[in-house]
Amino acid sequence: MTDDAALAGARLVQLEIPDLDGGLRAKLVSVPKAASAAGAAMCTIMFGLTQADDVYESPASSAENGYPDLVMRPDMATLRPLPWCDATVAVLCDLERKDGAAFPLAPRTVLREVTDRCAGLGFEARFAAEWELCVVRPGDDPVPLGRTMNAYSSLRLGELRPLVHAFFERMSAVGIPIESVHTELGHGMLEFAIAHAPAMDAADHAVRAKAYLKELCGELGLVATFMPKWRAGAPTSGCHFHQSLWRDGRNAFASPDGELSGLGRSYLAGQLATMADFTALFNPSVNAFRRLQPGTWTPATASWGVDNRTAAIRVLTGSAKGTRLEHRRAGADVNPYLAIAAMLAGGLHGIAEGLEAPAPAAGDASADGRFPRLPATLAGAVDALRGSAAAPALLGGEFVGHYLLSREVELRLWREWEADQVTEWEQRRYFETS
Repeated sequence: MTDDAALAGARLVQLEIPDLDGGLRAKLVSVPKAASAAGAAMCTIMFGLTQADDVYESPASSAENGYPDLVMRPDMATLRPLPWCDATVAVLCDLERKDGAAFPLAPRTVLREVTDRCAGLGFEARFAAEWELCVVRPGDDPVPLGRTMNAYSSLRLGELRPLVHAFFERMSAVGIPIESVHTELGHGMLEFAIAHAPAMDAADHAVRAKAYLKELCGELGLVATFMPKWRAGAPTSGCHFHQSLWRDGRNAFASPDGELSGLGRSYLAGQLATMADFTALFNPSVNAFRRLQPGTWTPATASWGVDNRTAAIRVLTGSAKGTRLEHRRAGADVNPYLAIAAMLAGGLHGIAEGLEAPAPAAGDASADGRFPRLPATLAGAVDALRGSAAAPALLGGEFVGHYLLSREVELRLWREWEADQVTEWEQRRYFETS
Protein backbone atom coordinates (compact mmCIF):
# COMPACT_ATOMS: atom_id res chain seq x y z
CA MET A 1 0.00 0.00 0.00
CA THR A 2 1.98 2.97 -1.27
CA ASP A 3 -0.34 5.77 -2.46
CA ASP A 4 1.15 8.43 -0.17
CA ALA A 5 -0.85 11.29 -1.71
CA ALA A 6 -4.19 9.55 -1.13
CA LEU A 7 -3.18 8.65 2.42
CA ALA A 8 -2.02 12.17 3.30
CA GLY A 9 -3.88 13.38 6.36
CA ALA A 10 -5.51 10.02 7.00
CA ARG A 11 -5.38 8.51 10.48
CA LEU A 12 -7.57 5.49 9.80
CA VAL A 13 -7.99 3.12 6.87
CA GLN A 14 -11.27 1.29 6.37
CA LEU A 15 -10.39 -2.09 4.84
CA GLU A 16 -13.50 -3.36 3.02
CA ILE A 17 -14.27 -6.95 2.01
CA PRO A 18 -17.42 -7.97 0.07
CA ASP A 19 -19.06 -11.01 1.68
CA LEU A 20 -21.06 -13.81 0.06
CA ASP A 21 -24.37 -12.03 0.65
CA GLY A 22 -23.39 -8.78 -1.03
CA GLY A 23 -22.61 -6.77 2.09
CA LEU A 24 -19.35 -5.07 3.03
CA ARG A 25 -17.45 -6.39 6.03
CA ALA A 26 -14.73 -4.02 7.23
CA LYS A 27 -11.92 -3.27 9.65
CA LEU A 28 -10.60 0.09 10.76
CA VAL A 29 -6.80 -0.03 10.99
CA SER A 30 -3.96 2.41 11.35
CA VAL A 31 -2.16 3.67 8.26
CA PRO A 32 1.04 1.76 9.14
CA LYS A 33 -0.96 -1.45 9.57
CA ALA A 34 -2.71 -0.96 6.22
CA ALA A 35 0.63 -0.27 4.54
CA SER A 36 2.35 -3.29 6.08
CA ALA A 37 3.76 -5.81 3.61
CA ALA A 38 2.36 -8.57 5.81
CA GLY A 39 -1.16 -7.29 5.24
CA ALA A 40 -4.03 -7.24 7.71
CA ALA A 41 -5.79 -10.45 8.70
CA MET A 42 -9.40 -11.51 8.16
CA CYS A 43 -10.64 -14.72 9.77
CA THR A 44 -12.10 -17.32 7.41
CA ILE A 45 -15.18 -17.34 9.67
CA MET A 46 -16.42 -14.53 7.42
CA PHE A 47 -17.21 -17.32 4.97
CA GLY A 48 -18.95 -19.31 7.69
CA LEU A 49 -21.49 -16.63 8.59
CA THR A 50 -24.98 -16.20 7.22
CA GLN A 51 -26.38 -12.74 6.52
CA ALA A 52 -27.62 -12.71 10.12
CA ASP A 53 -24.28 -14.11 11.41
CA ASP A 54 -25.45 -17.63 12.18
CA VAL A 55 -22.26 -19.71 12.18
CA TYR A 56 -21.75 -22.79 10.01
CA GLU A 57 -18.69 -24.88 9.27
CA SER A 58 -17.17 -25.67 5.90
CA PRO A 59 -13.90 -27.05 4.51
CA ALA A 60 -12.64 -23.43 4.40
CA SER A 61 -13.47 -22.56 8.00
CA SER A 62 -14.06 -25.04 10.80
CA ALA A 63 -13.00 -26.23 14.20
CA GLU A 64 -10.96 -28.88 12.43
CA ASN A 65 -8.74 -26.35 10.64
CA GLY A 66 -8.85 -23.86 13.52
CA TYR A 67 -10.64 -21.04 11.64
CA PRO A 68 -7.42 -19.71 10.08
CA ASP A 69 -6.72 -16.18 8.93
CA LEU A 70 -6.69 -14.88 5.38
CA VAL A 71 -4.57 -11.96 4.22
CA MET A 72 -6.30 -8.74 3.17
CA ARG A 73 -4.56 -7.14 0.16
CA PRO A 74 -5.70 -3.57 -0.52
CA ASP A 75 -6.57 -2.82 -4.14
CA MET A 76 -5.09 0.66 -4.36
CA ALA A 77 -7.20 1.52 -7.41
CA THR A 78 -10.17 1.57 -5.03
CA LEU A 79 -8.61 3.83 -2.36
CA ARG A 80 -10.96 6.74 -1.61
CA PRO A 81 -11.07 9.40 1.12
CA LEU A 82 -14.41 9.36 2.97
CA PRO A 83 -15.21 13.07 3.46
CA TRP A 84 -18.02 12.28 5.89
CA CYS A 85 -15.62 10.36 8.18
CA ASP A 86 -12.88 12.29 9.94
CA ALA A 87 -9.38 11.56 8.54
CA THR A 88 -10.50 8.21 7.09
CA VAL A 89 -9.87 6.57 3.75
CA ALA A 90 -11.50 3.36 2.48
CA VAL A 91 -10.04 0.67 0.25
CA LEU A 92 -11.49 -2.57 -1.07
CA CYS A 93 -9.35 -5.62 -0.43
CA ASP A 94 -8.74 -8.93 -2.13
CA LEU A 95 -8.27 -12.02 0.00
CA GLU A 96 -5.31 -14.36 -0.20
CA ARG A 97 -4.32 -17.53 1.54
CA LYS A 98 -1.08 -17.38 3.51
CA ASP A 99 0.80 -18.88 0.55
CA GLY A 100 -0.25 -15.89 -1.58
CA ALA A 101 -2.88 -17.75 -3.61
CA ALA A 102 -6.14 -15.93 -4.29
CA PHE A 103 -8.94 -17.15 -2.00
CA PRO A 104 -11.44 -18.86 -4.33
CA LEU A 105 -14.54 -18.13 -2.23
CA ALA A 106 -14.07 -14.35 -2.24
CA PRO A 107 -16.58 -12.63 -4.57
CA ARG A 108 -13.89 -10.39 -6.09
CA THR A 109 -11.80 -13.48 -6.85
CA VAL A 110 -14.73 -15.17 -8.58
CA LEU A 111 -15.45 -12.11 -10.71
CA ARG A 112 -11.79 -11.46 -11.53
CA GLU A 113 -11.34 -14.96 -12.92
CA VAL A 114 -14.29 -14.45 -15.27
CA THR A 115 -13.20 -10.96 -16.36
CA ASP A 116 -9.68 -12.28 -17.02
CA ARG A 117 -11.23 -14.96 -19.23
CA CYS A 118 -13.19 -12.27 -21.05
CA ALA A 119 -10.06 -10.14 -21.53
CA GLY A 120 -8.25 -13.18 -22.93
CA LEU A 121 -10.85 -13.23 -25.70
CA GLY A 122 -10.10 -9.59 -26.49
CA PHE A 123 -13.19 -8.06 -24.88
CA GLU A 124 -13.87 -5.63 -22.07
CA ALA A 125 -17.16 -6.32 -20.29
CA ARG A 126 -19.05 -3.24 -19.11
CA PHE A 127 -21.90 -3.32 -16.61
CA ALA A 128 -24.18 -0.89 -14.81
CA ALA A 129 -26.42 -1.64 -11.83
CA GLU A 130 -29.84 -0.15 -11.07
CA TRP A 131 -30.81 -0.65 -7.43
CA GLU A 132 -34.39 -0.52 -6.13
CA LEU A 133 -35.03 -0.02 -2.41
CA CYS A 134 -37.41 1.29 0.22
CA VAL A 135 -36.54 4.07 2.67
CA VAL A 136 -38.39 3.90 6.00
CA ARG A 137 -38.48 5.55 9.38
CA PRO A 138 -37.50 2.79 11.82
CA GLY A 139 -39.60 1.57 14.74
CA ASP A 140 -41.74 -1.36 15.83
CA ASP A 141 -43.94 -0.61 12.81
CA PRO A 142 -41.61 1.02 10.22
CA VAL A 143 -43.18 3.87 8.24
CA PRO A 144 -42.10 4.41 4.59
CA LEU A 145 -40.68 7.85 3.91
CA GLY A 146 -43.01 10.26 2.08
CA ARG A 147 -46.73 10.98 2.00
CA THR A 148 -47.42 9.76 -1.53
CA MET A 149 -46.64 6.60 -3.49
CA ASN A 150 -46.44 7.72 -7.13
CA ALA A 151 -43.71 6.50 -9.46
CA TYR A 152 -41.57 9.18 -11.16
CA SER A 153 -43.19 11.73 -8.84
CA SER A 154 -41.83 15.28 -8.71
CA LEU A 155 -43.75 15.80 -5.46
CA ARG A 156 -42.08 12.82 -3.81
CA LEU A 157 -38.67 13.96 -5.04
CA GLY A 158 -39.31 17.18 -3.15
CA GLU A 159 -39.88 15.15 0.02
CA LEU A 160 -36.72 13.13 -0.62
CA ARG A 161 -34.52 15.93 -1.93
CA PRO A 162 -32.25 16.33 1.14
CA LEU A 163 -31.45 12.61 1.11
CA VAL A 164 -30.97 12.50 -2.65
CA HIS A 165 -28.71 15.57 -2.70
CA ALA A 166 -26.53 14.17 0.08
CA PHE A 167 -26.32 10.81 -1.70
CA PHE A 168 -25.23 12.39 -5.01
CA GLU A 169 -22.57 14.41 -3.19
CA ARG A 170 -21.17 11.43 -1.32
CA MET A 171 -21.03 9.20 -4.35
CA SER A 172 -19.34 11.93 -6.40
CA ALA A 173 -16.75 12.32 -3.64
CA VAL A 174 -15.80 8.63 -3.85
CA GLY A 175 -15.84 8.41 -7.64
CA ILE A 176 -19.12 6.53 -8.06
CA PRO A 177 -21.09 8.26 -10.85
CA ILE A 178 -24.82 8.14 -10.05
CA GLU A 179 -26.76 8.86 -13.23
CA SER A 180 -30.28 9.20 -11.86
CA VAL A 181 -32.62 8.76 -8.91
CA HIS A 182 -36.37 8.48 -9.23
CA THR A 183 -39.30 7.34 -7.16
CA GLU A 184 -40.77 3.90 -7.77
CA LEU A 185 -44.38 2.83 -7.30
CA GLY A 186 -45.07 2.56 -3.58
CA HIS A 187 -44.50 4.53 -0.40
CA GLY A 188 -40.80 5.01 0.27
CA MET A 189 -39.73 3.22 -2.92
CA LEU A 190 -36.73 4.55 -4.87
CA GLU A 191 -34.45 3.51 -7.71
CA PHE A 192 -30.96 4.78 -8.46
CA ALA A 193 -28.84 4.03 -11.51
CA ILE A 194 -25.05 3.92 -11.59
CA ALA A 195 -23.09 4.74 -14.78
CA HIS A 196 -21.64 1.81 -16.72
CA ALA A 197 -18.05 0.81 -16.05
CA PRO A 198 -15.71 -2.16 -16.53
CA ALA A 199 -17.17 -5.21 -14.77
CA MET A 200 -15.06 -5.15 -11.60
CA ASP A 201 -15.45 -1.39 -11.21
CA ALA A 202 -19.21 -1.75 -11.74
CA ALA A 203 -19.43 -4.34 -8.96
CA ASP A 204 -17.25 -2.20 -6.66
CA HIS A 205 -19.46 0.81 -7.33
CA ALA A 206 -22.65 -1.18 -6.75
CA VAL A 207 -21.60 -2.69 -3.42
CA ARG A 208 -20.23 0.59 -2.10
CA ALA A 209 -23.19 2.68 -3.23
CA LYS A 210 -25.53 0.32 -1.40
CA ALA A 211 -23.44 0.29 1.78
CA TYR A 212 -22.79 4.03 1.80
CA LEU A 213 -26.47 4.85 1.20
CA LYS A 214 -27.40 2.66 4.16
CA GLU A 215 -24.83 4.53 6.25
CA LEU A 216 -26.17 7.91 5.12
CA CYS A 217 -29.76 6.92 5.90
CA GLY A 218 -28.69 5.79 9.37
CA GLU A 219 -27.16 9.21 10.02
CA LEU A 220 -30.50 10.80 9.06
CA GLY A 221 -32.55 8.53 11.32
CA LEU A 222 -33.76 6.42 8.40
CA VAL A 223 -33.30 2.87 7.18
CA ALA A 224 -32.69 1.89 3.55
CA THR A 225 -33.87 -1.68 3.00
CA PHE A 226 -32.94 -3.65 -0.09
CA MET A 227 -35.02 -6.61 1.09
CA PRO A 228 -36.87 -7.78 -2.06
CA LYS A 229 -40.27 -7.95 -0.30
CA TRP A 230 -39.95 -6.03 2.95
CA ARG A 231 -43.52 -6.51 4.17
CA ALA A 232 -46.87 -7.92 3.03
CA GLY A 233 -48.65 -5.63 0.60
CA ALA A 234 -45.53 -3.59 -0.17
CA PRO A 235 -43.97 -3.31 -3.64
CA THR A 236 -40.83 -5.30 -4.30
CA SER A 237 -37.21 -4.36 -4.99
CA GLY A 238 -34.88 -5.74 -7.67
CA CYS A 239 -31.51 -4.98 -9.18
CA HIS A 240 -31.20 -4.71 -12.96
CA PHE A 241 -27.85 -5.08 -14.69
CA HIS A 242 -27.12 -3.44 -18.06
CA GLN A 243 -24.22 -5.03 -19.92
CA SER A 244 -22.25 -5.10 -23.14
CA LEU A 245 -18.91 -6.29 -24.51
CA TRP A 246 -16.44 -3.84 -26.06
CA ARG A 247 -13.43 -4.34 -28.33
CA ASP A 248 -11.07 -1.64 -29.63
CA GLY A 249 -13.38 1.09 -28.36
CA ARG A 250 -16.45 -0.32 -30.13
CA ASN A 251 -19.55 -1.95 -28.74
CA ALA A 252 -19.45 -5.57 -29.96
CA PHE A 253 -23.20 -5.95 -29.36
CA ALA A 254 -24.09 -3.30 -31.96
CA SER A 255 -24.46 -4.32 -35.61
CA PRO A 256 -24.41 -1.86 -38.55
CA ASP A 257 -28.16 -2.32 -39.09
CA GLY A 258 -28.93 -1.12 -35.56
CA GLU A 259 -29.86 -4.57 -34.28
CA LEU A 260 -28.15 -6.89 -31.81
CA SER A 261 -25.05 -8.37 -33.40
CA GLY A 262 -24.51 -12.08 -33.94
CA LEU A 263 -21.99 -12.10 -31.11
CA GLY A 264 -24.52 -10.32 -28.90
CA ARG A 265 -27.15 -12.93 -29.73
CA SER A 266 -24.79 -15.77 -28.79
CA TYR A 267 -23.97 -14.00 -25.52
CA LEU A 268 -27.71 -13.59 -24.91
CA ALA A 269 -28.32 -17.26 -25.68
CA GLY A 270 -25.65 -18.28 -23.17
CA GLN A 271 -27.32 -16.24 -20.45
CA LEU A 272 -30.68 -17.81 -21.21
CA ALA A 273 -29.15 -21.29 -21.18
CA THR A 274 -27.51 -20.80 -17.75
CA MET A 275 -30.15 -18.64 -16.07
CA ALA A 276 -31.87 -21.48 -14.22
CA ASP A 277 -28.52 -22.88 -13.05
CA PHE A 278 -27.52 -19.48 -11.66
CA THR A 279 -30.87 -18.50 -10.12
CA ALA A 280 -29.52 -19.12 -6.61
CA LEU A 281 -26.97 -16.35 -7.25
CA PHE A 282 -29.55 -13.94 -8.66
CA ASN A 283 -32.13 -14.76 -5.95
CA PRO A 284 -30.08 -15.82 -2.93
CA SER A 285 -32.67 -15.82 -0.11
CA VAL A 286 -36.07 -17.17 0.86
CA ASN A 287 -37.42 -13.64 0.71
CA ALA A 288 -36.08 -13.06 -2.82
CA PHE A 289 -38.73 -15.39 -4.22
CA ARG A 290 -41.57 -13.40 -2.65
CA ARG A 291 -40.76 -10.81 -5.31
CA LEU A 292 -41.89 -13.18 -8.08
CA GLN A 293 -45.48 -12.02 -8.34
CA PRO A 294 -47.68 -11.67 -11.44
CA GLY A 295 -47.96 -8.15 -12.80
CA THR A 296 -44.79 -6.84 -11.14
CA TRP A 297 -42.45 -7.00 -14.17
CA THR A 298 -40.48 -9.71 -12.38
CA PRO A 299 -39.55 -12.37 -14.94
CA ALA A 300 -40.58 -15.96 -14.26
CA THR A 301 -38.99 -17.49 -17.37
CA ALA A 302 -35.61 -17.58 -19.09
CA SER A 303 -36.88 -15.22 -21.77
CA TRP A 304 -35.89 -12.19 -23.78
CA GLY A 305 -37.54 -9.43 -25.75
CA VAL A 306 -36.73 -6.17 -27.49
CA ASP A 307 -37.51 -3.32 -25.05
CA ASN A 308 -39.83 -5.76 -23.25
CA ARG A 309 -39.89 -5.43 -19.47
CA THR A 310 -41.81 -8.68 -18.97
CA ALA A 311 -38.78 -10.67 -20.16
CA ALA A 312 -35.81 -11.75 -18.06
CA ILE A 313 -33.49 -10.04 -20.52
CA ARG A 314 -34.57 -6.79 -22.15
CA VAL A 315 -32.56 -5.99 -25.28
CA LEU A 316 -32.04 -2.33 -26.15
CA THR A 317 -30.85 -1.52 -29.67
CA GLY A 318 -30.65 1.34 -32.17
CA SER A 319 -27.52 3.06 -30.89
CA ALA A 320 -23.94 1.98 -31.53
CA LYS A 321 -22.96 2.93 -27.99
CA GLY A 322 -26.23 2.13 -26.24
CA THR A 323 -26.97 -1.36 -27.58
CA ARG A 324 -27.00 -3.61 -24.54
CA LEU A 325 -28.75 -6.29 -22.52
CA GLU A 326 -30.67 -5.51 -19.34
CA HIS A 327 -30.83 -8.55 -17.05
CA ARG A 328 -33.95 -8.14 -14.89
CA ARG A 329 -34.15 -11.30 -12.77
CA ALA A 330 -32.03 -10.38 -9.73
CA GLY A 331 -33.54 -9.16 -6.47
CA ALA A 332 -32.13 -6.24 -4.53
CA ASP A 333 -30.48 -8.62 -2.05
CA VAL A 334 -28.15 -9.87 -4.79
CA ASN A 335 -24.37 -9.89 -4.51
CA PRO A 336 -23.29 -7.72 -7.48
CA TYR A 337 -19.92 -9.46 -7.87
CA LEU A 338 -21.47 -12.91 -8.07
CA ALA A 339 -24.35 -11.75 -10.28
CA ILE A 340 -22.02 -10.06 -12.76
CA ALA A 341 -19.69 -13.07 -12.72
CA ALA A 342 -22.60 -15.43 -13.44
CA MET A 343 -24.02 -13.22 -16.20
CA LEU A 344 -20.67 -12.71 -17.88
CA ALA A 345 -19.68 -16.38 -17.56
CA GLY A 346 -23.02 -17.42 -19.03
CA GLY A 347 -22.65 -14.99 -21.92
CA LEU A 348 -19.09 -16.13 -22.69
CA HIS A 349 -20.32 -19.72 -22.59
CA GLY A 350 -22.87 -18.82 -25.27
CA ILE A 351 -20.16 -17.30 -27.46
CA ALA A 352 -17.81 -20.26 -26.99
CA GLU A 353 -20.54 -22.75 -27.86
CA GLY A 354 -22.02 -20.70 -30.69
CA LEU A 355 -25.46 -20.81 -29.07
CA GLU A 356 -28.43 -19.19 -30.76
CA ALA A 357 -31.30 -17.46 -28.98
CA PRO A 358 -34.91 -18.22 -29.91
CA ALA A 359 -37.11 -15.53 -31.41
CA PRO A 360 -37.92 -12.79 -28.88
CA ALA A 361 -41.14 -12.62 -26.90
CA ALA A 362 -43.60 -10.28 -28.59
CA GLY A 363 -45.88 -9.79 -25.60
CA ASP A 364 -46.01 -11.12 -22.06
CA ALA A 365 -42.90 -13.25 -21.89
CA SER A 366 -44.17 -15.22 -18.89
CA ALA A 367 -47.11 -16.43 -20.99
CA ASP A 368 -44.89 -17.50 -23.89
CA GLY A 369 -44.57 -21.28 -23.60
CA ARG A 370 -41.35 -21.36 -25.64
CA PHE A 371 -39.33 -20.14 -22.68
CA PRO A 372 -38.51 -22.46 -19.75
CA ARG A 373 -39.70 -21.46 -16.30
CA LEU A 374 -37.09 -20.50 -13.73
CA PRO A 375 -36.96 -21.90 -10.18
CA ALA A 376 -39.71 -20.36 -8.07
CA THR A 377 -38.25 -21.15 -4.63
CA LEU A 378 -34.84 -21.09 -3.02
CA ALA A 379 -35.03 -24.88 -2.70
CA GLY A 380 -35.63 -25.17 -6.45
CA ALA A 381 -32.77 -22.80 -7.17
CA VAL A 382 -30.41 -24.80 -4.95
CA ASP A 383 -31.41 -28.00 -6.75
CA ALA A 384 -30.77 -26.35 -10.13
CA LEU A 385 -27.32 -25.17 -9.09
CA ARG A 386 -26.45 -28.52 -7.54
CA GLY A 387 -27.43 -30.32 -10.74
CA SER A 388 -25.59 -27.91 -13.04
CA ALA A 389 -22.73 -29.28 -15.10
CA ALA A 390 -21.85 -25.80 -16.35
CA ALA A 391 -21.63 -23.87 -13.06
CA PRO A 392 -18.43 -25.45 -11.62
CA ALA A 393 -16.67 -25.08 -14.96
CA LEU A 394 -17.74 -21.44 -15.31
CA LEU A 395 -17.35 -20.19 -11.72
CA GLY A 396 -15.05 -22.74 -10.06
CA GLY A 397 -15.93 -25.97 -8.31
CA GLU A 398 -14.71 -24.92 -4.86
CA PHE A 399 -16.74 -21.72 -4.96
CA VAL A 400 -19.90 -23.44 -6.23
CA GLY A 401 -19.65 -26.13 -3.56
CA HIS A 402 -19.29 -23.58 -0.78
CA TYR A 403 -22.04 -21.35 -2.14
CA LEU A 404 -24.40 -24.33 -2.25
CA LEU A 405 -23.57 -25.06 1.38
CA SER A 406 -24.32 -21.46 2.36
CA ARG A 407 -27.75 -21.58 0.67
CA GLU A 408 -28.54 -24.97 2.21
CA VAL A 409 -27.83 -23.48 5.65
CA GLU A 410 -30.22 -20.61 4.84
CA LEU A 411 -32.91 -23.10 3.81
CA ARG A 412 -32.41 -25.22 6.93
CA LEU A 413 -32.73 -22.21 9.23
CA TRP A 414 -35.90 -21.10 7.43
CA ARG A 415 -37.46 -24.55 7.63
CA GLU A 416 -36.63 -24.90 11.33
CA TRP A 417 -38.28 -21.55 12.02
CA GLU A 418 -41.29 -22.32 9.82
CA ALA A 419 -41.88 -25.68 11.48
CA ASP A 420 -42.20 -23.95 14.87
CA GLN A 421 -44.81 -21.39 13.78
CA VAL A 422 -48.58 -21.36 14.22
CA THR A 423 -49.93 -18.76 11.82
CA GLU A 424 -52.86 -16.39 12.23
CA TRP A 425 -54.51 -18.14 9.27
CA GLU A 426 -54.34 -21.48 11.11
CA GLN A 427 -55.74 -19.98 14.30
CA ARG A 428 -58.69 -18.39 12.47
CA ARG A 429 -59.42 -21.58 10.55
CA TYR A 430 -58.96 -24.28 13.14
CA PHE A 431 -59.12 -22.85 16.68
CA GLU A 432 -62.87 -23.37 17.20
CA THR A 433 -63.65 -25.82 14.41
CA SER A 434 -61.15 -28.48 15.42
